[in-house]
Amino acid sequence: MNSLLEKLRRPEYTGDNRCWPCTITNTALLAGVTGLLWLRGKRRTATALAVGGLAAIGLRGYLVPYTPSFAPELTAKLPVDPFDHGESPTATGSLADVGESASPDRDDAGEQPPDGEEVLAQLGEAGVVEFDGEDVRLDEDFRADWRREIEALRERDLEGLAAVADGATPPAVDVSATREAVEPGIVLDSKAGSPTHMRRAYAIPELAATRALAGRVDDDVARAAGRPLRSLLQTCPLCDEELIVTDAKCCGETVPTGGSPAEKLMCPSCNARFFTFE
Repeated sequence: MNSLLEKLRRPEYTGDNRCWPCTITNTALLAGVTGLLWLRGKRRTATALAVGGLAAIGLRGYLVPYTPSFAPELTAKLPVDPFDHGESPTATGSLADVGESASPDRDDAGEQPPDGEEVLAQLGEAGVVEFDGEDVRLDEDFRADWRREIEALRERDLEGLAAVADGATPPAVDVSATREAVEPGIVLDSKAGSPTHMRRAYAIPELAATRALAGRVDDDVARAAGRPLRSLLQTCPLCDEELIVTDAKCCGETVPTGGSPAEKLMCPSCNARFFTFE
């Protein structure tokens, strides 16, 4: 029985990955059809359809075939987003988002974090990355150090990751674990702006990068480097599966007419997204 359920499940469309436009659209369609059957006196058929349909939506995320291809676009045309399905704060939260105004090692309290060029320059000088024309590659020694740190942090719960983040950020930044956001993760609050939410899939590689970069580059550069370094991951920080680059349209992702989905660095096993190439 369990093996049958596993075959029916679509984890890419359920759990934390559930697309609510797909779920609500299918539930509404199911309710309409079963209601019509009930009114016509076909109550057994309506009951069977309702039970089977709800089970399918629960296990697979949708009932009507190809729902992920039309439901997000359908709801995107509404004047408001009734499902609040836009990018959540956890979707892009990064250590780089923590305001440096909270850092005591800055002379200018309003000084901004290092920009991309400064980060790349320091990483290159430290031998962390190598340049081949427009291509950027990780030094294999650094990759090995980074991987060891990832494997160590992978075993920590959210509170453990929050403790590591607390030591990697300026003293004025408050760090806490959260399970109440769209995706569980950690929250970094510098009091200088909106809190930064980091999903666990981002927190592990970025915090591991700051630890592997310790002594190689400045602390602020190490924090800012986490996001771009995620684009150079080869294996999943969560399950060790080899990552793939895909432009497949994700459930809930809307693309302008005539446009194409952005390429993403993803894990085909746990369906976690680690970087979106703009």
